[in-house]
Amino acid sequence: MVSVFDPAFIQAPEHRPNLSVTEAVGIPLIDLAQLHLLDRQPPPLPELEHLLVQVEAACKDWGFFQVINHGVAPGVAERAWAASRGFFALPPEEQRQVRRDEVNPLGYYEAENTKNVRDWKEVFDFVVREPAVTHSPAGGNELIEMRNQWPLSPPGFREAMQEYGEATEELAFKLLELIALTLNLPAKRLNGFFKEQTSFVRLNHYPPCPSPDLALGVGRHKDAGALTVLAQDDVGGLEVKRRSDGEWVRVKPISNSFIINVGDIIQAILPSLRFINDKYESAEHRVVANTERERFSIPFFFNPAHDVMVKPLEELIHEEKNPAKYEGYNWGEFFKTRNTSNFKKLEVENIQKKKNKNKKRGGRGETMVLAFEPAFIQSPEHRSKPADIDAGGIPLIDLAPLHLLDQEPPPPEVEALVAQVGAACREWGFFQAVNHGVPPGVMERAWAASKGFYALPPEERRRVRRDEVNPLGYYEAENTKNVRDWKEVFDFVAYDPAVIPIPSEGGVKLIELHNQWPQSPSGFKEAMTEYAKAAEELAFRLLELIALSLNLPGKRLHDFFKDQTSFVRLNHYPPCPSPDLALGVGRHKDGGAITILAQDEVGGLDVKRLSDGEWVRVKPIPNSFIINVGDLVQVWSNDRYESAEHRVSVHSDKERFSMPFFFNPAHYTMVKPLEELVDEKNPAKYEAYSWADFFKSRKNSNYKKLDEENVQIYHFKKVN
Repeated sequence: MVSVFDPAFIQAPEHRPNLSVTEAVGIPLIDLAQLHLLDRQPPPLPELEHLLVQVEAACKDWGFFQVINHGVAPGVAERAWAASRGFFALPPEEQRQVRRDEVNPLGYYEAENTKNVRDWKEVFDFVVREPAVTHSPAGGNELIEMRNQWPLSPPGFREAMQEYGEATEELAFKLLELIALTLNLPAKRLNGFFKEQTSFVRLNHYPPCPSPDLALGVGRHKDAGALTVLAQDDVGGLEVKRRSDGEWVRVKPISNSFIINVGDIIQAILPSLRFINDKYESAEHRVVANTERERFSIPFFFNPAHDVMVKPLEELIHEEKNPAKYEGYNWGEFFKTRNTSNFKKLEVENIQKKKNKNKKRGGRGETMVLAFEPAFIQSPEHRSKPADIDAGGIPLIDLAPLHLLDQEPPPPEVEALVAQVGAACREWGFFQAVNHGVPPGVMERAWAASKGFYALPPEERRRVRRDEVNPLGYYEAENTKNVRDWKEVFDFVAYDPAVIPIPSEGGVKLIELHNQWPQSPSGFKEAMTEYAKAAEELAFRLLELIALSLNLPGKRLHDFFKDQTSFVRLNHYPPCPSPDLALGVGRHKDGGAITILAQDEVGGLDVKRLSDGEWVRVKPIPNSFIINVGDLVQVWSNDRYESAEHRVSVHSDKERFSMPFFFNPAHYTMVKPLEELVDEKNPAKYEAYSWADFFKSRKNSNYKKLDEENVQIYHFKKVN
């Protein structure tokens, strides 16, 4: 199934839906028939007491609730449903006439992402109050006016949607007043934040999905605004993560009801309570897809004005008992980042409310974040820790017996070396190698050429900058997992030209990649070509050792590399002002067969130990290489050997250089478990996949964030 399903939509295994989830009966259902009492001034609190108790409990225990008798006329909702279905029934070319672009996030879109995975849906967005003022996607302090793009058909579409937007906005204000009253605030205490609101309505269409066990209509997320007022049809599919136990539960559709959830803003305006982290918490939710039926929903996102500073309300703060839990943040900047990143993957991480969270009073909180370019900031769980120490356990293997590999039968020295390599691949996926056969002079010339290139002025380096057609040459804005790496690189292929696939209107076409060599420093091309040939020779020898360790003929894997796509990368990691926030390279696994890495004496490579998942530092050893097996070896070995996750930490006062050689097969290689390693007891664990497609996706997404997820081998994992 995976082999015929676009990997862009495939969720990681831990985030895939459980199709046996049943509809939850515990989500509160609240009758809003008393809403009209809010129009009295002041509102009669005794008469509203029961309603307020229900709303408070729902916000505290769930962050979600359903409402009936909400005051939105049935005819208004019916006209909106009909207009939405009519629009999504139009031919794709008509829908795309009002497609959103990078400047205006309003209109139609069919390739949205949530947490870097493509959603199985198409959407149409419009603002309730036009024009809506917000921050420009171009950055800086520039403001733009967002204006709706209305389709010419179906007839009455614009009128139906404007009517629906105004009705749900009126309901949202009433709900905001109820929430204010539950906090012992004046009913209209929060209304002022919404005078020039950035609220918008979204029309969602979820077509039938061929693989609802792999994809989601919308991935897990929390809503960033104040409130969401959601209408869903009778198909259902909305799931909420229950706060009490973290389980996903399905929200049962109820005719003529709305689903209400509090967003990040409501959570952020409250201080911490003594025994509860956040009184009203924004709940995580998602939408599962349906294999047979299409689904429609219409959420209204109630958002404040672009210039609102979101911070805990002064009336609710007590310095000792209830200190402020969040630093203030600008809604316009937050909204710009969240909204833009849903549509086009940027070099900036999709910002989350937790980035503004204080760990403790008096802590540095947001100060460092604001002083440091957000593009480089790793989420807290992925940042490097000063406690990461040099690891003594990573195997150190002496490759001196390599010259004996051609002897028949293999001498004892070779058998011992094969056993060492097999154990290292099995237990670590990494090892260090000495006496590897690459002459010291070759290494010295390569190091000198690399450092000479990075000593050039930026304008000189950019003369050989890569572009969208040719991914070879210099680049300074690479991303790993949607976060900017603190580094600059220069790539060249070991065999010039190299044949690789690129996207085209007819699917994929093959092109020849040619190296871009700088004019200086002198001898650069010669030093690098010499280094690549030496590293390639070592790679073939290592490939033999790996094959022998799997009880295969030594040259069993060589044919895959006749027209190889191997390349060398020169990495430069400048000193970093915030090594506690950024990484030189974010956590990742290498997609090819083998990586041969030379690192200087500064160090910084961290490997995730397979035995316990801890990050450990690889200590630099003079004239050594660090070897790691990549995804191809993991698949070929049918999981006998595992490709290890690794990353690079940076330094505040030292620059670092490294030179990896990525040993990759021919573009036409179909990757699958080797037949000799598959039997009834050990069936194939992976579907076959094209190295050309894999390489294209991985290479392109490092440079420019695409509308599809960076493909991983788990996308091809079989469910046995």
